[in-house]
Amino acid sequence: MALSLMLRNGTKLRGIAGLQKCTFNVQKTQNFTQFLNQDNYKTLSLVNKCKTQFINVAQQSKRNMSADHGKLWTLEKIVSLALLGIVPATFLFCNPLLDDLFALATVIHFHWGLEACVIDYIRPIIVGPVLPKIALLLLYVISATTLGGLLYFNHTQIGIGRAFRQFWCISE
Repeated sequence: MALSLMLRNGTKLRGIAGLQKCTFNVQKTQNFTQFLNQDNYKTLSLVNKCKTQFINVAQQSKRNMSADHGKLWTLEKIVSLALLGIVPATFLFCNPLLDDLFALATVIHFHWGLEACVIDYIRPIIVGPVLPKIALLLLYVISATTLGGLLYFNHTQIGIGRAFRQFWCISE
Protein backbone atom coordinates (compact mmCIF):
# COMPACT_ATOMS: atom_id res chain seq x y z
CA MET A 1 0.00 0.00 0.00
CA ALA A 2 2.82 2.39 0.85
CA LEU A 3 4.51 1.62 -2.46
CA SER A 4 1.35 2.40 -4.42
CA LEU A 5 0.96 5.70 -2.57
CA MET A 6 4.56 6.61 -3.33
CA LEU A 7 4.15 5.75 -7.00
CA ARG A 8 0.90 7.69 -7.30
CA ASN A 9 2.25 10.77 -5.54
CA GLY A 10 5.85 10.51 -6.71
CA THR A 11 5.99 13.99 -8.21
CA LYS A 12 4.93 15.53 -4.92
CA LEU A 13 7.93 14.16 -3.09
CA ARG A 14 10.76 16.63 -2.53
CA GLY A 15 13.52 14.76 -4.27
CA ILE A 16 11.53 13.98 -7.36
CA ALA A 17 9.70 17.30 -7.68
CA GLY A 18 12.85 19.12 -8.80
CA LEU A 19 13.54 16.78 -11.69
CA GLN A 20 12.41 17.92 -15.09
CA LYS A 21 10.63 15.60 -17.43
CA CYS A 22 11.48 15.45 -21.09
CA THR A 23 9.34 13.98 -23.85
CA PHE A 24 9.37 14.15 -27.60
CA ASN A 25 6.29 14.52 -29.74
CA VAL A 26 6.70 11.76 -32.32
CA GLN A 27 3.82 10.93 -34.60
CA LYS A 28 3.40 7.55 -36.27
CA THR A 29 4.33 8.89 -39.70
CA GLN A 30 7.28 10.97 -38.48
CA ASN A 31 10.72 9.70 -39.44
CA PHE A 32 13.45 9.65 -36.79
CA THR A 33 16.10 10.78 -39.26
CA GLN A 34 14.75 14.34 -39.18
CA PHE A 35 16.24 14.76 -35.70
CA LEU A 36 19.67 14.24 -37.29
CA ASN A 37 19.33 16.83 -40.03
CA GLN A 38 22.67 17.83 -41.59
CA ASP A 39 22.13 21.55 -40.89
CA ASN A 40 21.66 21.25 -37.16
CA TYR A 41 23.48 17.96 -36.46
CA LYS A 42 26.34 19.55 -34.55
CA THR A 43 24.40 22.25 -32.72
CA LEU A 44 21.36 20.24 -31.69
CA SER A 45 21.90 18.16 -28.59
CA LEU A 46 19.50 16.08 -26.56
CA VAL A 47 19.63 18.56 -23.68
CA ASN A 48 18.62 21.47 -25.90
CA LYS A 49 15.88 19.39 -27.49
CA CYS A 50 14.50 18.51 -24.07
CA LYS A 51 14.46 22.12 -22.97
CA THR A 52 12.69 23.34 -26.07
CA GLN A 53 10.00 20.66 -26.13
CA PHE A 54 9.26 20.36 -22.41
CA ILE A 55 5.77 18.97 -21.84
CA ASN A 56 4.04 18.72 -18.49
CA VAL A 57 3.32 14.99 -18.30
CA ALA A 58 1.05 15.37 -15.27
CA GLN A 59 -1.37 17.52 -17.25
CA GLN A 60 -1.44 15.13 -20.19
CA SER A 61 -2.10 12.03 -18.13
CA LYS A 62 -5.44 13.11 -16.68
CA ARG A 63 -7.98 10.37 -17.22
CA ASN A 64 -11.63 10.99 -17.85
CA MET A 65 -13.57 8.95 -15.32
CA SER A 66 -17.29 8.41 -15.34
CA ALA A 67 -17.73 8.80 -11.57
CA ASP A 68 -15.97 9.79 -8.40
CA HIS A 69 -14.45 6.53 -7.18
CA GLY A 70 -13.00 8.12 -4.05
CA LYS A 71 -16.41 8.25 -2.39
CA LEU A 72 -17.14 4.64 -3.30
CA TRP A 73 -13.75 3.56 -1.93
CA THR A 74 -14.53 5.37 1.35
CA LEU A 75 -17.95 3.69 1.52
CA GLU A 76 -16.36 0.28 0.89
CA LYS A 77 -13.94 0.84 3.78
CA ILE A 78 -16.78 1.95 6.08
CA VAL A 79 -18.77 -1.20 5.27
CA SER A 80 -15.67 -3.36 5.86
CA LEU A 81 -15.10 -1.68 9.21
CA ALA A 82 -18.78 -2.05 10.16
CA LEU A 83 -18.59 -5.78 9.41
CA LEU A 84 -16.06 -6.11 12.23
CA GLY A 85 -18.85 -5.23 14.66
CA ILE A 86 -21.86 -6.67 12.83
CA VAL A 87 -20.51 -10.23 12.48
CA PRO A 88 -19.93 -10.94 16.18
CA ALA A 89 -23.08 -9.03 17.19
CA THR A 90 -25.18 -11.18 14.84
CA PHE A 91 -23.92 -14.38 16.41
CA LEU A 92 -24.04 -13.16 20.02
CA PHE A 93 -27.44 -11.45 19.98
CA CYS A 94 -30.31 -13.06 18.06
CA ASN A 95 -32.06 -10.10 16.51
CA PRO A 96 -33.84 -9.83 13.12
CA LEU A 97 -32.38 -6.34 12.56
CA LEU A 98 -28.82 -7.60 13.06
CA ASP A 99 -29.56 -10.55 10.76
CA ASP A 100 -30.72 -8.17 8.03
CA LEU A 101 -27.73 -5.87 8.54
CA PHE A 102 -25.41 -8.87 8.36
CA ALA A 103 -27.05 -10.08 5.14
CA LEU A 104 -26.93 -6.65 3.52
CA ALA A 105 -23.36 -5.83 4.57
CA THR A 106 -21.90 -9.20 3.53
CA VAL A 107 -23.63 -9.22 0.16
CA ILE A 108 -22.53 -5.65 -0.57
CA HIS A 109 -18.98 -6.45 0.56
CA PHE A 110 -18.73 -9.57 -1.62
CA HIS A 111 -20.41 -7.82 -4.55
CA TRP A 112 -17.89 -4.95 -4.56
CA GLY A 113 -14.99 -7.38 -4.31
CA LEU A 114 -16.24 -9.59 -7.14
CA GLU A 115 -17.13 -6.54 -9.23
CA ALA A 116 -13.53 -5.34 -8.96
CA CYS A 117 -12.33 -8.80 -10.08
CA VAL A 118 -14.73 -8.83 -13.03
CA ILE A 119 -13.72 -5.33 -14.13
CA ASP A 120 -10.00 -6.07 -13.72
CA TYR A 121 -9.86 -9.49 -15.36
CA ILE A 122 -12.68 -9.51 -17.92
CA ARG A 123 -11.57 -6.50 -19.91
CA PRO A 124 -13.11 -5.56 -23.27
CA ILE A 125 -9.68 -5.22 -24.86
CA ILE A 126 -8.99 -8.90 -24.14
CA VAL A 127 -12.33 -10.73 -24.41
CA GLY A 128 -14.38 -8.35 -26.55
CA PRO A 129 -17.10 -5.84 -25.70
CA VAL A 130 -19.95 -8.29 -24.99
CA LEU A 131 -18.53 -10.69 -22.40
CA PRO A 132 -17.73 -8.01 -19.74
CA LYS A 133 -21.31 -6.75 -19.89
CA ILE A 134 -22.66 -10.29 -19.53
CA ALA A 135 -20.31 -10.97 -16.60
CA LEU A 136 -21.38 -7.79 -14.79
CA LEU A 137 -25.05 -8.54 -15.42
CA LEU A 138 -24.55 -12.07 -14.08
CA LEU A 139 -22.79 -10.68 -11.01
CA TYR A 140 -25.69 -8.30 -10.33
CA VAL A 141 -28.20 -11.14 -10.71
CA ILE A 142 -26.21 -13.39 -8.35
CA SER A 143 -25.83 -10.60 -5.77
CA ALA A 144 -29.52 -9.68 -5.88
CA THR A 145 -30.55 -13.34 -5.65
CA THR A 146 -28.20 -13.93 -2.72
CA LEU A 147 -29.50 -10.89 -0.87
CA GLY A 148 -33.10 -11.90 -1.55
CA GLY A 149 -32.45 -15.45 -0.36
CA LEU A 150 -30.78 -14.30 2.86
CA LEU A 151 -33.56 -11.81 3.63
CA TYR A 152 -36.17 -14.47 2.87
CA PHE A 153 -34.36 -16.86 5.24
CA ASN A 154 -34.24 -14.16 7.94
CA HIS A 155 -37.95 -13.38 7.74
CA THR A 156 -39.47 -16.82 7.14
CA GLN A 157 -37.05 -19.10 9.01
CA ILE A 158 -35.01 -18.71 12.20
CA GLY A 159 -32.50 -16.16 10.87
CA ILE A 160 -28.78 -16.22 10.22
CA GLY A 161 -27.65 -15.73 13.82
CA ARG A 162 -29.78 -18.56 15.24
CA ALA A 163 -28.92 -20.82 12.33
CA PHE A 164 -25.20 -20.46 13.02
CA ARG A 165 -25.79 -20.97 16.75
CA GLN A 166 -27.65 -24.20 16.03
CA PHE A 167 -24.97 -25.30 13.59
CA TRP A 168 -22.29 -24.58 16.19
CA CYS A 169 -24.12 -26.74 18.78
CA ILE A 170 -24.13 -29.84 16.56
CA SER A 171 -22.10 -32.55 18.23
CA GLU A 172 -21.04 -36.00 17.18
